[in-house]
Amino acid sequence: MLIVLIMGMAFSVFKDIQNPDLVLFYAQLAGAIIIIGYSTFKNRNNRKNAKKR
Repeated sequence: MLIVLIMGMAFSVFKDIQNPDLVLFYAQLAGAIIIIGYSTFKNRNNRKNAKKR
């Protein structure tokens, strides 16, 4: 899913060099940041639970 968002960011910027679609770019960037943050949060919780056992 993250790769699809990154490819979408590239397409939104390079689709029209003179007038790039920055709203779409920033929306996909926010989605990528949310995915990275969520996966980091889940990994951190999994490591905490593994240490308790």
